[in-house]
Amino acid sequence: MNRVQLRDEIAAEYVLGTLRGRARLRFRRLLDRDGELRRCVAEWEARLAPLDELAQPVEPPARVWRAIASRIGAAPARIRWWQGLSFWRSLAVASTAASLALGLYLLAVPRPEPAVDTVAILSDEGSRPVMVVSWPPQEAGGDYPLRVRMLEPLPRLPARASWQLWMLPGPGAAPIPLGLLGAHRAQLVRLEPEIAATIGRAWGMALSVEPEGGSRTGAPTGPMILKGRCVKVS
Repeated sequence: MNRVQLRDEIAAEYVLGTLRGRARLRFRRLLDRDGELRRCVAEWEARLAPLDELAQPVEPPARVWRAIASRIGAAPARIRWWQGLSFWRSLAVASTAASLALGLYLLAVPRPEPAVDTVAILSDEGSRPVMVVSWPPQEAGGDYPLRVRMLEPLPRLPARASWQLWMLPGPGAAPIPLGLLGAHRAQLVRLEPEIAATIGRAWGMALSVEPEGGSRTGAPTGPMILKGRCVKVS
């Protein structure tokens, strides 16, 4: 990697917020006296500016959610994780890191054939982007599977368990099973025709840990370890 490429990569990390600690402080001092470095930063900020619209509003204080809960009455005795307020609230208040990861994904990865229409960045409980799921426009027709790419390794899988991918139709609606995933960095998930016809209306995606071979009930039975909103990119 030459000096120009290195400067550009560090500038990108600075804008994305992944350059931290002492390295970030040193970079800020360099910015004060290096005009070329400031130009690199400005270019990366311009590239990622369209992602500003993906930023979500600041989460209201906890007392507001408690007041809402008290007004709507007691919750059912047993609530599935996709029915709980906390799940949809945490998904709606998506992390900025996921939005920025989407920007890097779109800038750095050449568009496959057919073109990508929708992307979901799935993050863990710490808001760390772990996986990208993408698919082509519905009007493209044909048998186009979901494309899955790992940004980080998945957590260690317990014995006799599987990772299962789910489509989230919207708040309160039951997740729809899409298929099982392995640990490969890049993989494809082929959809049943009836599910493929509705994938364009997906609100979000989630990954859960299920018994080996997937959920026996058609609904998630294990912990949900990743989740993310779907974003149109075409």
